[in-house]
Amino acid sequence: MTGIDTAVAWLAEHGFRILLVLLLALVGQRTLGWITRLLKQRIQQLDEAEDTELDRRTETFFGVIRNAGMVLIWGTAVLIILNEVGISIMPILASVGVAGLAVGLGAQTLVKDVISGIFILIENQYTVGDVVEIAGLVGKVEEMTLRTTELRDARGVLHIIPNGEIRIVSNHTREWSRAIVDVGVSYNTDITAALKTLTEIGENARQSPEIGQLILETPQVTGVEELGDWSVRLRIMVKTQPNQQHTVRRYLLRQIQDVFTEKGIELAFPRQDIMLLNVTNTTSKV
Repeated sequence: MTGIDTAVAWLAEHGFRILLVLLLALVGQRTLGWITRLLKQRIQQLDEAEDTELDRRTETFFGVIRNAGMVLIWGTAVLIILNEVGISIMPILASVGVAGLAVGLGAQTLVKDVISGIFILIENQYTVGDVVEIAGLVGKVEEMTLRTTELRDARGVLHIIPNGEIRIVSNHTREWSRAIVDVGVSYNTDITAALKTLTEIGENARQSPEIGQLILETPQVTGVEELGDWSVRLRIMVKTQPNQQHTVRRYLLRQIQDVFTEKGIELAFPRQDIMLLNVTNTTSKV
């Protein structure tokens, strides 16, 4: 039997099985994607609002399930194909136990990342779309797997953080946020009038069609926060929709600048007073 005949015979015996395994893996991939997409849509339809906490948590959970399922499907397919081409998978599986101690030291980080990812999902620490601070980095969660979290910051830089490295998570978009605006006025300002004006600005912002829907409670003017070197610092705090504190803060700053200027309330700025002494030198004659 020639080499060509041998190859044809091998393909006749094993080629169909390999093709069948690849087709089944592809069908499994498509089926998994269809099922996770269907379940995700059904769960997200439980509430009528868009981009709610339920929507983001569902998106994150099924994204992780889909990624893990793909690894399982194609990992199994590869093992079957290896066995079909004559590479026994039993020694490979047995070697996992034999080399487990050696590999374990190197795999500790991977296991640590996966376990941390599982607990992040179970405890719902954050979801895709949340703005969080992780490992000293602040950004929006764009993707999450059992091993890593992808975070994009305000400059557009994408940070990939192993879940095992996450110790403290500061979630900026959970339930509500708070905008804090400090206003410095000069020492010769009528503080009572300035506080009253600041209160009016907060109340008008709550009623504003431009920004009012982002404010959850009546803004609070806390009063005088500090007597600085060149200013008296006042503060207004506003409870806002999740991750909307920056928008509200920018609006308040604009209103403070306009209204304080209109009412003649002087906003403080760093200054330095210089005193010039005119010294006259006299010379006495003896």
